[in-house]
Amino acid sequence: MRIVLVRRKKPLKYGGLIVALLSLLSGILVFTIFAWLIGANPYPVVETIATTFIFPGVVKDFIILTLLGYALLIAFKGALWNIGAEGQMHMAFLVSIYITLIVFFTTEKSLPFYISIGVILLSIVAAVAAGALWGGLAGVIKAYAGVDEVPVTLILNYIAYFIGDILVYGPFRGKYVYGYARTDLIPDPYKLSIPVQRQLSGNALIDTVTGYIVEFATYAVWIVALILVLIFTYWLLNKSNIGLRIKILGSNPDYLVSLGYDVRKTTVLTFVLSGAIAGLTAALYYHGSLYRLEYPLEYNTASYGYLAILVAWLSMLDVYLVPLSAYIVSAVILGSQRVSSLPSVREAFIRLQLGGAEMAFKLLMFGSILLAYTILRFIQDYELKVVS
Repeated sequence: MRIVLVRRKKPLKYGGLIVALLSLLSGILVFTIFAWLIGANPYPVVETIATTFIFPGVVKDFIILTLLGYALLIAFKGALWNIGAEGQMHMAFLVSIYITLIVFFTTEKSLPFYISIGVILLSIVAAVAAGALWGGLAGVIKAYAGVDEVPVTLILNYIAYFIGDILVYGPFRGKYVYGYARTDLIPDPYKLSIPVQRQLSGNALIDTVTGYIVEFATYAVWIVALILVLIFTYWLLNKSNIGLRIKILGSNPDYLVSLGYDVRKTTVLTFVLSGAIAGLTAALYYHGSLYRLEYPLEYNTASYGYLAILVAWLSMLDVYLVPLSAYIVSAVILGSQRVSSLPSVREAFIRLQLGGAEMAFKLLMFGSILLAYTILRFIQDYELKVVS
């Protein structure tokens, strides 16, 4: 008799939901225990993380991570591990910068509506194309050179960073930046956010509700784009021939060949679609919140491209669960950032002479959740059996 590891014939009931929740709770637990071990008070840590789930400031990150979650979902459905959303976003940033700050730059505070909309639409279309091309490049290398897509997409991220650094430090450097290595601010007529003013009432419930209303109103254009991307992704994966090919590619590429389709072309197309949504996200982020690029470039996106990997995984590659997963990840990451500013945590870092380690502390919860997810997902998919 011997014990062997086999794949489960039937998935565990509610396994996806259980894996997502346990991963989340495990990450928070590890994060809290570590805070306690370095001498911080664990109660404010837990309270801060919990209240972040009803904190309006999470809305912006939620929208961005949902869009990127769908971008990666498409690739992951085809078992293509696109780790390159960061690079695809940055290439999209660069073409949007070129269009708005070089080709159509203006110092006017307002322009005719049709000109503003025309430039914004041109910037968005160009950003989508740039993201698609940068994603497609990874697909071509994977499909025709046989190189694993994980290192390829990671390397392309850094190539995008370096290209952007050269441009921002050189020809894209702004005229009104007071010596800083960054671009000028995007002209006001090309901004997509809708500034909304509000006054606090002093009532926590009312202020929370109005806070969410204001945030959603501010990013109303993003919400429309998000709904369109959700509909497109659902249609692509469930109603289209391309989506069927992507899913077959992820489960049985040989069957795809037997149906007469080219696996290599399907691979490239999958990366193109994934990169296109990443490019769209970058254009919305640039026009609606970022407004300029800073040197060095890798700090401009708050690691959204990498956090979106966790969003896609925690959603169990379910189109409907991506927004929920994105909200959870957004709240957890923002919560860890807020925890880092707690007095007891800051004092603990100073006492232990760990100044400068705050960024690693913020990412600890992200890594803990990812590790727990990997272990729990393995348990969900495999089981030990005794055979004779």
